[in-house]
Amino acid sequence: RVRSSAASDVYKRQVYYSFTGNTLRMVKAFEKGLQDANVPFKSYSVVELKDDNEAFDCEILALASPANQTEEIEKNYFQPFMKRNAEKFKDKKIYLFGTFGWGSGKFMSSWIKQVEELGAKIVELPMACKGSPNSETKEKLANIAKKIATM
Repeated sequence: RVRSSAASDVYKRQVYYSFTGNTLRMVKAFEKGLQDANVPFKSYSVVELKDDNEAFDCEILALASPANQTEEIEKNYFQPFMKRNAEKFKDKKIYLFGTFGWGSGKFMSSWIKQVEELGAKIVELPMACKGSPNSETKEKLANIAKKIATM
């Protein structure tokens, strides 16, 4: 791994929102993969994040959000986070994942499009899970985190 001199000692960061706990279960699986790969990381709840710049001070930023009723990312915290940080996504390496309770999970394709239009680079195929992630889904996500850890 080559780190830019501007990056902090934390190689990966993730910002997430979880309402029912399903997305948080995915976040924990992703963290396990990073821990297994022995990669320094830090996770932030978008609700508690005090300084958005800190979230972007990394090589790869993972974002995790549930879908809301209109098949969009969470509207009270995550949509404003995306809007106020739009310029910070240019050339940023991003990984996306999240959950949805009904519908088809099309929120993820809209989110991918939004992030790419902001100039970010999606580093791995995003994952959307319907409901609570089962052990197979969590294992896949942990393996994706391990793969991302080697980038």
